[in-house]
Amino acid sequence: MASEANFLSQTLQSITTTKMREQNKRRKTFESSKATVLKSAAAASNDRARLEVLLSGFKDLSFSNKGVFYVDEDRTNHARNVARYLEQSYRDPSVSSSIIQGFAGNFRQKLDQESQRFEFADLYYRLLGEWTDASSKPLEQSEQKEEEEELDGSFEHVQKYDLEKLRDKFAGVVFTPLETDEVEIDNYLASLFQDDHAAKLLEEIRKSNTEFAKELKKRTAPFDSRTLKQCIQALLRNTLLNDDAKNTLSEFTTNEVVLDEIADVLNLRFADLDNWSWEADEGMYYEPRRQLNGKYRIMMDMDILQAIFLHYIAVNWCSQLKLALSCLPNDNKFWRGPKKMTEEEKGRYRYFTGSHPTAGVSTKEMETFCETFFMSAMPSSLLDSGDPYGEDKDAEAAADETKTGLGMRQMFLRQLATDVIIRRSLHGEVAVVQSDLQWYATGLPHSTLFAVLRFWGVPEDWISLFRKYAEAPLRMTATPGENVRTRKRGIPITDAFETLFGESVLFCMDVAVNRLSDMTLIRFHDDLFLSGEPLQCANAWETIEGFVKVLGLDINTSKTGSVYLYNAGRDDDLLARFPKGPVCMGMLQLTPEGDWAIDQKQVAAHVRQLQKQLGQCNSIISWIQTWNACMGRFFQDTFGKPANCFGQAHVDAILETHASMQRQLFETHGGSVTNYLREQILERFEVDKVPDSFFFLPEEFGGLGLQNPFIPFFVLKDNVLKSPLDRIAEFRKDEKRAYKEASEDFVALSDAVKQRRVREGLGDRSEHPAILSEAFFSFEEYTAYREQHSYELLGAFDDLMRKPIVQDVYPVKEVLPWFAELSHSHGTSWYQLSNENKWIMNMYAEELKQRFGALSIVDKNLLPSGVMSMLKTKKVTWQLIIWE
Repeated sequence: MASEANFLSQTLQSITTTKMREQNKRRKTFESSKATVLKSAAAASNDRARLEVLLSGFKDLSFSNKGVFYVDEDRTNHARNVARYLEQSYRDPSVSSSIIQGFAGNFRQKLDQESQRFEFADLYYRLLGEWTDASSKPLEQSEQKEEEEELDGSFEHVQKYDLEKLRDKFAGVVFTPLETDEVEIDNYLASLFQDDHAAKLLEEIRKSNTEFAKELKKRTAPFDSRTLKQCIQALLRNTLLNDDAKNTLSEFTTNEVVLDEIADVLNLRFADLDNWSWEADEGMYYEPRRQLNGKYRIMMDMDILQAIFLHYIAVNWCSQLKLALSCLPNDNKFWRGPKKMTEEEKGRYRYFTGSHPTAGVSTKEMETFCETFFMSAMPSSLLDSGDPYGEDKDAEAAADETKTGLGMRQMFLRQLATDVIIRRSLHGEVAVVQSDLQWYATGLPHSTLFAVLRFWGVPEDWISLFRKYAEAPLRMTATPGENVRTRKRGIPITDAFETLFGESVLFCMDVAVNRLSDMTLIRFHDDLFLSGEPLQCANAWETIEGFVKVLGLDINTSKTGSVYLYNAGRDDDLLARFPKGPVCMGMLQLTPEGDWAIDQKQVAAHVRQLQKQLGQCNSIISWIQTWNACMGRFFQDTFGKPANCFGQAHVDAILETHASMQRQLFETHGGSVTNYLREQILERFEVDKVPDSFFFLPEEFGGLGLQNPFIPFFVLKDNVLKSPLDRIAEFRKDEKRAYKEASEDFVALSDAVKQRRVREGLGDRSEHPAILSEAFFSFEEYTAYREQHSYELLGAFDDLMRKPIVQDVYPVKEVLPWFAELSHSHGTSWYQLSNENKWIMNMYAEELKQRFGALSIVDKNLLPSGVMSMLKTKKVTWQLIIWE
C-alpha cells in the first residue's frame, strides 16, 4: 500500500506537526504540574488544607481548551464559589467534612478528565502519524484463497488479476469492425415515424439539429476563462483522465494567465474544426484502470487540451439533442401510453360526478419520466454533470434525488416497487423485466452510430468530425509508436462523447419500445427496465431483442432477468417469452413472491472481500476510511433506501443483515467493531480502556468518526409503514366511500342540474338526453381509469413512494448545558448536528462528560482540521477483483 503521506501537502504536514508539538508541550506541562499538586494535596494535614491545595492548583493549571470564554468563565466561577465555601467552613461548623471532601474529589476528577483529554489527543496524533507512515504494517496478514464464489448481480468476478486477458478481449472487439446495414437501420427507424404527425415531428428535429450544427460551427472564440473552468470541473469529476492529468487541470483553474493561453490555442483549433485530428501518430495509450467500485476498465490516456476541446463540443451537442428529442415524449399524440378516456367517457364522468377527471398516477409517472428519467445521462449544459452513476456527494444532492444518478435510481426503485404493489393489487398480475447491454460503448458499431446520427439530421460535416474522433489511433503498450492501430468499433468511455453517441442510439430504443408496445422504457444509459401489464412487457422485451439485432448490439445475459407475478392463473406461454434471471437493483432483489429481499449471497461475498481489504489496511485511520466507505455508504445504497413501499420488514432486514455482517467480520470479538479496534489500538499503541465515544465521535470533536451503519435506519425506523398492503386496503375504502358519496349526491340532484350537467359534459346533441333516465353509473365504469384519473389512487401512490421522516432524539434538560458548552468551544450547536450525530452525541454524552469533562475530546485549536477535511474527501476503492 502506498504511503498516505503523499496525499498530504508539505504545508499541511508542517501545520499538523506544529500542532502536535504544541499538544505534547501542553501535555507535559500539565502532567508535571498536576503531579506536584496531587503530591502536595496528599501531604496536607486535613481535608480543608487538601482542598486549598487542589483549589490553588486548579486555578493555576493550564487546561487544553483554555481561551474559550464560556469554559474559562465557568472554571473561574466554579473556583470562586468553592473558595468562598472553603472560607465559610473555617467559621461555620455546619459545613461538614463530607462537603469538603466532595469538593476535593470534584477537583481531582477534573484533573483526571484533563489527563484523559491529553492522552486521547496524543493518541489522535499518533494515529495520524501511523496513517502517513509508509512503513506501517497491515492490521492483519491474511492468506488469499485461490478460489472464490462468484459475485452475482452487477459484478463479473475474475479469479485472478488477469489483465492481459482483459486487454486481449478489448483489442479483439475494438480493432475488428462490425458492419451493420445502414439502410436497414434507417428503414427500421423510419417505420417508427410513418404517420403524418410523427413525420412532422421528425422533420422538426432534423431541422433543429441542422440549424444548431451551423450555429455551433460559426461561433467565434467560444473558449474563455469561464468556459474552460466549467469544462475542467466536469473532467475532474469523472474518470476519463489519469491522476497526473487531473492534478495539472486543478492547477490550471487557479492561473488566469494559463487559462487565457489555453483559450487562445483552443479557439484557433475550433476555427479550423474541419481539419481537426487526434495529432497522435505515436498512438494513444489504452490501459486498464481500476474504478472506485473495483472494476477494471480500459481507459484512454487523452491529451489534456484535447479532452477540454472535445468535452466542449460533445456537451453542446448533448444539450442540443436532449432538447430536440424531448419533444417526442412530451407529445401526447406521438408518445403512447395507457388507454385514455374518450370524450364520451369524460362527459359521462362529468355528468355523474359533477367534476372533471383529475390527473392520476400515470400522468405523474410520465411527468417524472420527462423531467427526470428521460436521457438522464445526457448533460443539459456545461454546468450539468449528467452522470447516470453519480453519488450523493453533499446534503443538497441527497435532498434532491434528481441531482445525481444514484438519487434517480433510488427514486425509480421506489416507483418500481410501488407500481408492482398497485398493479398486482388492482389487476392480479404484473411483470418486471431488467436488462443491460454487453460492452455497449466499447463495442458500438460505427456504422450503427453514423446511421443513427444521420437519421436525427446531423449534417455530414459533423459526422466526418465524429468519425475522426471514433477512429482514434490506439496502442495497447506503454511504448510510444508501438503497434498503433485505428479503432474500428466502439468509443472511449466516461467522456461526454460516450454519452452523446450512446444516448443518441439508445433513445431510438426508447422510441421503438413505446411505438411498438405502448410502454415507456425506463433507462439509465444502457441499464433497461420494463414494468407493467405482462403481455405488454413481453411485447416490449421482444421489441428490444429485435432492436439490438438490427443495430448490431448485444444483450448482457448475466444482467438480464424478469419476474412475472400473478395472483391466480399463470399464463405459461407468456412466461416463456420473458428472459430468465433475477431482477435486482444493487443487492435488493425482487422475489418470485413479489417481495424485495436482500441478496444474502452477494452480501456474503462482499463481506468476505471487505474482511480481506480491511485486514490489508496499514493504519487504524485507513481502516476506518474503508469501513466508512463500504459499511457506511456502499451497503446503505445497495440495500435500497427505506420507503413506505418496502415496509417495516425492509428496515428490519437491513438491520439484521448489518448485524450478521458484523458477526462474520468480528467473529472472535463478539461481533463488535469497537472490541476489534480497541484490541488493535492496544496492540499497536499500548493504550487501554478506549471508550466507545472515541470511536464514534465526529472528527471535529476529537473522535475517529467511525460510522455506525445501524443508526441511519434507527433514526427513521418508526416512521415507515408497517405493511404497504395496508395502504392499498385504505385506498379501496377511500375509493368506495368516494363512489358512495358521489352516488348519494347524484340522487339528490334536481332535473335542472342534471340537464345542465349534460350540456356541460356532453353538449346539446340529441342522443344525450337519454342519459337523464340512467341510474348512477356502475362502480366498474367509475373505476375503469383508476391509474389515469383516480385521486384516491394517486394519494396511495404518493404515500407508498414517500421516504420516512427522520425522528430526532431530543436531549434532556440535564445535558443541554453540555451542548451549550460545545457550541462555544467548537462552534457547533445541537441544532447544527446531523440526525446521526445527534443520536451519537446524545448516546455518549454521559460517558464523554464523565471521562473527559466535556462533549469533546480534543481542543478545537489543536485539531488537525486540514487533514480531517482531506480525509473526508479521499475516495476508497473496492479491492474486488472484477472487470468489465
